[in-house]
Amino acid sequence: MNNGHIVVNRKMETNLAGCFACGDNTGLPYQITKALGEGNIAAHSAIEYLGGLNE
Repeated sequence: MNNGHIVVNRKMETNLAGCFACGDNTGLPYQITKALGEGNIAAHSAIEYLGGLNE
């Protein structure tokens, strides 16, 4: 945490393995477009973390 917000890297990873955060939780600006973009990144990062999709 930093000033009440969750600290993440560019892949929306926290310091806890397998834990991702995005949107308003990660700080300013509080905008829906930021939350949508970061949510997309977090979802792809989580899939990558879990080993990808079985196609």
